[in-house]
Amino acid sequence: MTEDKWLACKDRRKMVKHLKRRARGTDRVWRLFMAAFWIGNVPLLDLKRDRTTLVKRVTMLEVWAETGAHPKRLPKHRPPAVFLNSDVWEAVAETIRAAEGVAWGEAARPRHVALLRDIFGNPFRPVTFSPSWRTDTAVSLARGMYESRDFSAMPILADALQDAGCDNDDVPNHCRDPKQFHVRGCWVVDLVLGKQ
Repeated sequence: MTEDKWLACKDRRKMVKHLKRRARGTDRVWRLFMAAFWIGNVPLLDLKRDRTTLVKRVTMLEVWAETGAHPKRLPKHRPPAVFLNSDVWEAVAETIRAAEGVAWGEAARPRHVALLRDIFGNPFRPVTFSPSWRTDTAVSLARGMYESRDFSAMPILADALQDAGCDNDDVPNHCRDPKQFHVRGCWVVDLVLGKQ
C-alpha cells in the first residue's frame, strides 16, 4: 500500500493488514482500537442485554489495555468475547470479521476507517515528538480529554502544541480536522502523554 492509497482507503481490512505487516501499534493500542470499534456499535445492537454486556466488555478491554491485567470474569451473553482473546492479532482479525456482511458492520465501516486513522495516523509519516512540546498546558489538556473521553478540546491542544514550538503540520491538522473524531489511543494525545 502506498501513502496515497492509505489516505484514500475505505476498507478497514486492508488498512489493518497493512498495519500488521508493518508491525504498527502495541497490544495496548490495538485493544483500545477494539474497544472504540465495539463501543461505537452499541446503539446499533437490538437487544438491551447485548448493549449492556458490550459496554461491560469494552470497559474490561480498556482496563486491560491500560494495566496489562487480563480480565478474569467475562460476561456470558452476546456479543462474543473473542475480542478479549489474549492473542491481539487474532482478536483484531475476529473483530473485523464480525463486522463484515452484517447491517451494523456495513453502517459502521466509515467510522472504523476513521478510527484507524485517529489511532495510527499516517503510517507513512511517523511523527518524531519533541519533549519540548510536552508543556504543562498540553499535557493537562491531553490528560483531561483522555480521562473524560471528551475530545472537544483537540483544537485547543493544537494551539498549545504550536505555542510550544510544534512545527509538524500533521499534528495540528489532525487535532483541527472537523471530520475526524477522536478516541482513547488517538496518536496525538498518546504522543503528548508519552503513551506510545
